[in-house]
Amino acid sequence: MPKLPDFYKVLGVAPTASQREIRTAYKRESLKSHPDRVPEGSPEKAARTRKFQEINDAYYTLSDNSRRREYDARRNLEQEMDEDEGLPGGDGGFWSSFGFGSADREERSNEQFGSVFEEMLREEGMDGAESQGAKGHFWSIVGGASGGALGFIMANAPGAIAGAVAGNRLGAVRDARGRSVYEVFLELPATDRARLLSQLAAKVFQHTMGHIMSTVAGAGVYPALENRPLKDTICLFDVDNTLTPARRHATNEMLQVLSQLRQKCAIGSVGGSDFSKQQEQLGSSSVNVTSLFDFCFAENGLTAYRLGKPLTGNSFIEWIGEERYQKLVNFILRYIADLEIPKKRGTFIEFRNGMINVSPIGRNASVEERNDFQEYDRVHNIRGPFVEALKKEFPDYGLSYSIGGQISFDVFPTGWDKTYCLRHVEAEREISGIDYKTIHFFGDKTFPGGNDFEIYDDARTIGHSVKDPEDCLKQLRELFQL
Repeated sequence: MPKLPDFYKVLGVAPTASQREIRTAYKRESLKSHPDRVPEGSPEKAARTRKFQEINDAYYTLSDNSRRREYDARRNLEQEMDEDEGLPGGDGGFWSSFGFGSADREERSNEQFGSVFEEMLREEGMDGAESQGAKGHFWSIVGGASGGALGFIMANAPGAIAGAVAGNRLGAVRDARGRSVYEVFLELPATDRARLLSQLAAKVFQHTMGHIMSTVAGAGVYPALENRPLKDTICLFDVDNTLTPARRHATNEMLQVLSQLRQKCAIGSVGGSDFSKQQEQLGSSSVNVTSLFDFCFAENGLTAYRLGKPLTGNSFIEWIGEERYQKLVNFILRYIADLEIPKKRGTFIEFRNGMINVSPIGRNASVEERNDFQEYDRVHNIRGPFVEALKKEFPDYGLSYSIGGQISFDVFPTGWDKTYCLRHVEAEREISGIDYKTIHFFGDKTFPGGNDFEIYDDARTIGHSVKDPEDCLKQLRELFQL
């Protein structure tokens, strides 16, 4: 299988680079390697053109958060394959996971690549000179050639494992003039062929990543909760800066270690944000986060899932009432209006099912702006006095306040902090008969006032304070011999 290019190396940045760093590197590298900087006919022209295309491919992938997450997942997967000599799946090798060589090979390849290949060829005007009847015949067989198209792309690389598919399909598929799709493709100018394959590869990558993630997620078959080796143990994890970098996606390494841990004991995620944030940071477009954990507790457990099924929740607005809620919100907005800070963006209050989240800079801030505010808050202490002002103004509201993440703090009824999720954990006695006597909690904001403090300090849990996801991985491996 062809190796995935190292786009971080192409741009000369670290895998943790910010979008600004990626954009700056792109400008630098593209100017340095632009083919127009040498005369036509120069011996450097071809090499520069290839390098320039590689730089553009790297920027196309890394400048978009969704494409970058998918690329990172594929990159980590390849690294693991190098270490493990391929994914499990029999003699078919890695690509057998996608159905190539199996009974449903044609259906899968048509579904994944047929529409993409047809679209790419249409964009190149390959049907422009044909009659309508000829066009209809040509495009009717393009879908059947899709598996062969994949084989052609991969057969150019040593060790390609889809060559058999290409040999099986390319010779048989003909257009209205009796030519194979391969012959038609070769008639394109060289530059168009290169561009077509580059664009097609980008689309193929997007189409296949969802299936890769589904295959990897689906490969994990876990014992029933009552059959886990440590059946009376559960590990609960904060999300931001514990399982994932702040507002970023979990690494494949983290997901793999969690999968290994899940073979031994129950695992659950506990976040203050709503469920969509957990899905964004831990799941993917094709993998539901509830399939990766036995328990998913969003909004501290006010939105909860057990083995993929929703549990009974609770409502902040029903608890506080509209009149008191509006007084609280009006005070918060006036306070923020009077704040003098370097930047303000938008969404200063985020209404959630079980709480509100308050951000002086606004939750619409970019990653870079979030980092800047975190440093500013560390020096000027913006959130601490804000919380104290709310406590003074609403002493009889029965509210608790918890500073978490980089830019905000949560406001919720007392007792609705992260310890709320322990109600669901304890209820497991009535559901399956399991009594979780050992409850580990891993989090980074474990200091008094931090949104992990209450559950970290609770007598029912064994608290583990982590610095970041790497530290979390280190502690898990040491504690559970993973």
